[in-house]
Amino acid sequence: MLNELLKEDGGQWVIPIAIAAAAVVLAKGLFGLHRSRSQDRKDFLDLWAKTDKTDDLWLQVAIRHVFGEVIPPALIHRFLNHPQGARALGNLAFAWPLLDVDDATGALRWRRSWHYSKLLRRLEHAASLIAYGILGVAAFVFAGAGALSGKTFAGLCFWILAVESAVFAYRMLMGAERLDSANESVPRWTATLLWERGSPNAKSIVATRRVGKRKLRRSRAESPSAAT
Repeated sequence: MLNELLKEDGGQWVIPIAIAAAAVVLAKGLFGLHRSRSQDRKDFLDLWAKTDKTDDLWLQVAIRHVFGEVIPPALIHRFLNHPQGARALGNLAFAWPLLDVDDATGALRWRRSWHYSKLLRRLEHAASLIAYGILGVAAFVFAGAGALSGKTFAGLCFWILAVESAVFAYRMLMGAERLDSANESVPRWTATLLWERGSPNAKSIVATRRVGKRKLRRSRAESPSAAT
């Protein structure tokens, strides 16, 4: 029956059939992902019951089963007995691709130095959302152009561009969500921890040096008057 449709309509059913097949594959993938996450949670509960809470390696493996990220043992131990420990670890795991720990000192730091500025994090979040909107519209435009072009080389190029635009749009959206969550969760849960620059919202190195120079000049100006 499929071959008869393709022959009668001159191949016009190729694109709708391909889209329908892709939708079926996507639905199966999402269902499989949901089952995988459910299985991960079950594995976590089984593993947690057998885990030695003093063994850092076992703790990291157990936490990775449920949150999907390897978190430093020091953070896990800190929130084990916290009233909102699960929430804190979940938030930090989601934001962890933006964070890192110094191996020598154990101090937290942002992977990108400009993330120390709360303003720049908000600007990056806004830029990611704008890029997501542009790329999403571009994906629909390229898909429409590919459908109108038919089975031509230009049509194939348009479909490739549509897929790439959709993938990058998804990445921009995930990056925006991760950064938006980190803006609130990271300062909340790690403000009292050791940070490489003192805090997650530390001033830039240039600004810190300027403040230091001002304080030094002020102290030098006040020292003669204090002596008299």
